[in-house]
Amino acid sequence: MTELFTNARALSEHKKSMLVEMLDSVFDNLDLTKTQRERIETAYNTVGSYLASCDHPLLKEAQIYPQGSMRLRTTNKPLYQEEFDVDLILFLPNAGHATRDEIVKVVKQHLKDNEVYKELVEDLPRGLRINYKGDYHLDITPAKEYDLPGLQGHPLWVVDKHTGFKESNPEGMAQRFEKACSMLPVIRRRHELLEALANKSVTELPDQSKKKPLSRIIQILKRHRDVWSQQGENLHADFRPISVIITMLASLAYVDVVKSGKEYESEFDLILDVIELMPLHIEINFDGVFVTNPTMRPENYAEKWNRVERQEGQKYRNAFYAWHQAAVDTFERLASANNQGMDNVFAALSGAFGEKPVLAAKNRIIEAINENRNNGNLRVALGTGALAAATAGKVHAASRVVSPVESVKRNQFYGD
Repeated sequence: MTELFTNARALSEHKKSMLVEMLDSVFDNLDLTKTQRERIETAYNTVGSYLASCDHPLLKEAQIYPQGSMRLRTTNKPLYQEEFDVDLILFLPNAGHATRDEIVKVVKQHLKDNEVYKELVEDLPRGLRINYKGDYHLDITPAKEYDLPGLQGHPLWVVDKHTGFKESNPEGMAQRFEKACSMLPVIRRRHELLEALANKSVTELPDQSKKKPLSRIIQILKRHRDVWSQQGENLHADFRPISVIITMLASLAYVDVVKSGKEYESEFDLILDVIELMPLHIEINFDGVFVTNPTMRPENYAEKWNRVERQEGQKYRNAFYAWHQAAVDTFERLASANNQGMDNVFAALSGAFGEKPVLAAKNRIIEAINENRNNGNLRVALGTGALAAATAGKVHAASRVVSPVESVKRNQFYGD
């Protein structure tokens, strides 16, 4: 590894673990709720059933399934007033000889025949959108069977406005992603503040009930991309890296790190290593720039990076590297803020990931600390300042310390 993260890597293991806990708390507030997920699943199941019920031969036995972040479970709540973007594949097993225009015309007309959908349908370069304005939209990509057997997943020809059809294999990509997620690095997780305040037991490996490290890393990077692209007069905003490129590069970097056998005290250095290695997985040769689907090599997620007209390709490439440097700078700022007090850490987190989820995380931490303080369970390690929660005669330290502990006095508001 090169030293992209001089300040961040120099932090103590305790401070690194604390930052990971704070990031986890922030992103718990950005996950889709069960209700939101169920509502979206109901919407696309209803659309799928309706399309499959059409009498037209092209739609006979049609199947609909999610792709992208909904399939990978790396969705974040949208920034500001943006809508949830739900990407779906509409597989048409009986459309083998149909043209792109024939397929799109039949699907669009069937949606237009429905009283619910007829006012919501919009055209896309690769299909149609059902826009539930102000909430979420379903982007439906019709597809037919790919004519080369033996590939992992579900290889497809998806409709494309410019070329008629494009090779794609979102299910194969998702299966590779799930395999990467199942590869867990050795992380000696320490019993830190949030777990201590919740009186949880120490775990040596990542909690299987929690989001896997790779999924969380991608959520962090995608949210950072969203906030970064809307900061000030960002000249790269229109060319910001798309989610699938961030996901693929982070996945490849993560697999490299896990296979290396490197051991971590917390996930913090794991995040840094993944960010650092991401650009190394961009393929550059005489034919152009490639970030490909490993289960469908012709599918180049970075195809826009090769556009010559108006230097668009160069703008996309510049935007990626500008965002990547901004991600490095963010973790360096978090490290510097950590040495200046918790308020500075929360301020740095807000600047990188948005004020609302960070404020919710801050309030949760403060509430937990106050509750334990008022119950007489909060301790501080003398000489380190590390907080701890004491229950049932035990002291659960927020860091691995050998210093004696002293009770933190509860607040007394005299005169109330």
